[in-house]
Amino acid sequence: MSKPLLNFVHANGFPAGSYRTFLKAFSSNYTTIAHEQFGHDGNYPIHNNWQYLVNELVDFIRKQDEKVICVGHSFGGVISFLAACRHPELFRGLIMLDPPVFTGRLYWLINLAKKTPIIDKISPAGKAKTRRRHWPVNTNLVNNFARKQLFKDFDPRCLQDYVDSAVTIRNKRLELTFSPDVEADIFKHLPCNLFKFKNKLNVPAALIYGEKTNVIPIRYFERFAKLNQIELKMFENGGHMFPLEQPDKTAKLIDKLVKNW
Repeated sequence: MSKPLLNFVHANGFPAGSYRTFLKAFSSNYTTIAHEQFGHDGNYPIHNNWQYLVNELVDFIRKQDEKVICVGHSFGGVISFLAACRHPELFRGLIMLDPPVFTGRLYWLINLAKKTPIIDKISPAGKAKTRRRHWPVNTNLVNNFARKQLFKDFDPRCLQDYVDSAVTIRNKRLELTFSPDVEADIFKHLPCNLFKFKNKLNVPAALIYGEKTNVIPIRYFERFAKLNQIELKMFENGGHMFPLEQPDKTAKLIDKLVKNW
């Protein structure tokens, strides 16, 4: 009997290779696949509410020979949700990991901010645009990133995975494999239309949020989950990056949630 197919969708600014250790934890029970990098293909331009990036995901899944269990982190969770709402025939189920799901008053705030430079301040877009892009070849990037707030709680294996996938030697120096301008542009076009998908999700689904997440207040996860009766789980002592901070524990929780799908 073949293993279920698990498709993983990365967070913005974290190529799929960053999750190598995390996905390895599924290898006994699942076949795993992942599109390495969203947003860098001109055939799928970055647009309001990420609609073409959703198309990029749908087209990737359509290349498979069976339905997928889709697991998406942050940005990846949102486009996976939108894809599953539009094309349930491609999905066995959906797991969203700490997704930025804006509804209610936050929807109005973000929607207005997207039309002004304020979006750079209230989303990570501003930081992404000023991200350092290259380093001398002899730089120890694992140590470099480990000192930064975003990476300080990473499992050491996952931090190494990030460096291996997000940085390459080019032009006689170390350079990012992805474009910070693309990363910023994705943040600037955060979906504000999620309320329109009430009762549109017709596959099993769960949302796991970090107990210490700083993405949105937890009540907004609760509000979003009620739109489609999505199962809601808290990941104890986890921040927004919990899949890369505690990869084995995260994988076990996901396996428990999807085993009957």
